[in-house]
Amino acid sequence: MLTDVAIVGGGPIGLATARVVADHGARTIVFERNIEGSPPSCCTGLVSPRTLPTLGVSGDSVLREIHAVRIHLPSGRHVDLRSSEVKAFTIDRKQLEVELLRNAREAGAEVRFGSEAIGAESGTLVVRSGSGHQSIGTSVIVGADGPQSPVAKWFSLGQPSNFIAAAQVELEDTSSGSDRVDVFIGEEVSPGFFGWSVPAEDGILRVGLGVLQPHAPAVFLNRLLAKRYPSLRIRSRSAGWIPLTPTPQSAATATGAMLVGDAAGHVKPLSGGGLYTGGVCARIAGETAVRVAKSKNGAPDLLASYTRRCLEAIGKEQAFGRSIRIHLSRLKDKDIEVAATVLNDRLLLQFLADHADIDFFHQLPDQLASEPRLWTTLLRIVPLLGSLTG
Repeated sequence: MLTDVAIVGGGPIGLATARVVADHGARTIVFERNIEGSPPSCCTGLVSPRTLPTLGVSGDSVLREIHAVRIHLPSGRHVDLRSSEVKAFTIDRKQLEVELLRNAREAGAEVRFGSEAIGAESGTLVVRSGSGHQSIGTSVIVGADGPQSPVAKWFSLGQPSNFIAAAQVELEDTSSGSDRVDVFIGEEVSPGFFGWSVPAEDGILRVGLGVLQPHAPAVFLNRLLAKRYPSLRIRSRSAGWIPLTPTPQSAATATGAMLVGDAAGHVKPLSGGGLYTGGVCARIAGETAVRVAKSKNGAPDLLASYTRRCLEAIGKEQAFGRSIRIHLSRLKDKDIEVAATVLNDRLLLQFLADHADIDFFHQLPDQLASEPRLWTTLLRIVPLLGSLTG
């Protein structure tokens, strides 16, 4: 069987890529090993308002508008940030995937569930399904197959070098009708990352956390649940890996393979979110794949430019996020408390609430620098930063 583009992985980013390819008139098939309607992977479902148009979907999956965040400090104190503007949406991840699937199929893409890619080489993908093994001839293979991508291994494209192990539960909570996300930080709560509580459907909270290896997220999550939500019933559990770095090599190879989404490390290191960054790169991946498929020589120059285009689109945010994440991971609980005390300024907190953008945190330093009234407060944090870098 022949196709122009074969996409391995039928999650949101694989489906978004497929739609772009099909919209440009190229034949594409998505191969997803899970059956249609399987539960989504571990995901908070917290996205910026621009994420949905970036993925090319409506607001049908939106469950709740988020205006505020409460940061819980190790001591038990908390810091509140609230904006009059909508800062994020909580979405129904399953509904999102239903719409992305419909959009991909309406554009002309074929999506095969229960079909697992088991091997590949240049121009050929081998797939196993209930009807047996099949070889698919294709000009381009796109790996949208997660943070430990088989496509990356088959084509020696490398994998992200740093991961967060995450675990999450859905809790039944009749009082969860909030527009606030709660964040939990501290060495005893979530070493190297943070915990979260996100209101979802009425009566449902998504509570989870991530930890750096070799810690086990389930141990810390059970501790958080026992402390914060001891009486709430657990409806479901999920777990997964969050890449904190992009692939160490190019995300494409002249042999006709490309990576996108978590497989390429297209994730924001500060929050672990990947739907916006993955959606941005899905469009680039789809456009590149089409041009390669329609070229006569495989267009190695186009494949080489793919990583550069993604870097131009999301590289600044990723580099800033990695730098801040490294500094944050060095903070001891006493450092967190000192920093929170120093930064507990009404004007600064309101500025952060109004201007911080979960997709573009890298813009925040310039925004802060343009506000002289905040300089005195910010300068008080310099000695602490010096102690971390010294």
